[in-house]
Amino acid sequence: MRSWSKRELVLSALVVLAAVIAPYVVARSLGRLLPGSATLFLLFLYAWVAALVMGVPFFLWARMGRRLWPWILGLTACLGLLLLLATDVNAADNLLAVITGYHNNEATGFLLLFAMLTCGGMLFGVLLAAVIAWFLRKIDY
Repeated sequence: MRSWSKRELVLSALVVLAAVIAPYVVARSLGRLLPGSATLFLLFLYAWVAALVMGVPFFLWARMGRRLWPWILGLTACLGLLLLLATDVNAADNLLAVITGYHNNEATGFLLLFAMLTCGGMLFGVLLAAVIAWFLRKIDY
């Protein structure tokens, strides 16, 4: 296993940024085309787009021998923090009000939902990339 170069770390940070932005753009674009009853499909798509954006480059990095477990641990910690925040929306709203300056419990709940979908999709994409790369490495030998 080789460690990450600085260039690859910057590229992976850009992939994470793209995995956060891409589901929003896809859901907004398709949301205008689909009927209002397609909300559940758009939420499903939200997680899968994040998984796809994270999975493809991380699969290539895993095939090159890069360690993915720090990314998996970091995304698991972020998802755990989001789940912990979701247990008390009022506390999460108070934390968010420090940054934004206003309170809105409903918006905070939806923000946590979309953050959990995105982070869960990203975690699933990296896990799937690691498993498939490990499985293919076993086949190659």
